[in-house]
Amino acid sequence: MSAARTLAKSGTSAVVLEREQINWGASSRNGGITGCGLKKGAPAIFKDYGEKYGRVFWQASLEALDLVKELAAGEGIDCDFQQNGDLCVAYKPSHFEGFKERIAWHKNNLGHELQLISPDELRSEIGSPAYFGGLVDHHGAGLHPARLVYGLAEAVSRQGAILCEGAGVDRIQKNAAGYEIHTSRGVLHAKEIILATNGYTGNLSPALNRKTFPVGSYCIVTEPLAEEVRREISPKGRVFWDSNWFLNYFRLTPDGRLLWGGRNNLSTTLDLANSARTLREQMVRAFPHLAEV
Repeated sequence: MSAARTLAKSGTSAVVLEREQINWGASSRNGGITGCGLKKGAPAIFKDYGEKYGRVFWQASLEALDLVKELAAGEGIDCDFQQNGDLCVAYKPSHFEGFKERIAWHKNNLGHELQLISPDELRSEIGSPAYFGGLVDHHGAGLHPARLVYGLAEAVSRQGAILCEGAGVDRIQKNAAGYEIHTSRGVLHAKEIILATNGYTGNLSPALNRKTFPVGSYCIVTEPLAEEVRREISPKGRVFWDSNWFLNYFRLTPDGRLLWGGRNNLSTTLDLANSARTLREQMVRAFPHLAEV
């Protein structure tokens, strides 16, 4: 959708083909948390790919965060974007010790400032007894992802791009004029194509599919919480995740609910009811006072 916006603004004739409905996939069904860096972590990326590409990846993450802000502000999208910082909470005491090393590494190698939160200070940041300190990045933000995508779709339409829902692409053939795209609603001809399908690529492009790894992640939300409960959970309006490998991520929504997400494994086909029960158990371990919610 973002690529279609860029193309349409440049005067290029653009068509978006969506197998399901606009906003159907993980672009809208996610935790609504955005920040700096990648899952692997900048030190590990520098080690595995070298400093040159490590800096490229890091800069791309900063530009992605700026792009989200620019999209929301520039297109007037009301997606509840709030940049109050993110807090990574230490799942184990040893993880807190690692935070100290991470602060020094980011400052020395990237000039990026992070704030260490000691175990004694943690209750001023999060109302949970389950963690052992934290690490704040003041660039982190939360937003409503579905509103962002819907707003972006409206902006793309205003720019003149065509959005086709229920038009799954079954086959792509290259020809002298460009590409012949066979969809469930007919055949389309284009000079250039962008496969912006990520984990949903499937067999459409075997070469691209080999480079993607679909990962399942699941979310629950509570009923609206009392104001004093919300203040206790997140006194400073941060967004959160923990340092466990199979991490949990969570934030308060603007309507006063707690969104809690995570996974027990990488499967994309877990039973939703079982996943919800597991997530609720994890949430209550972190916030025992939500046991009756």
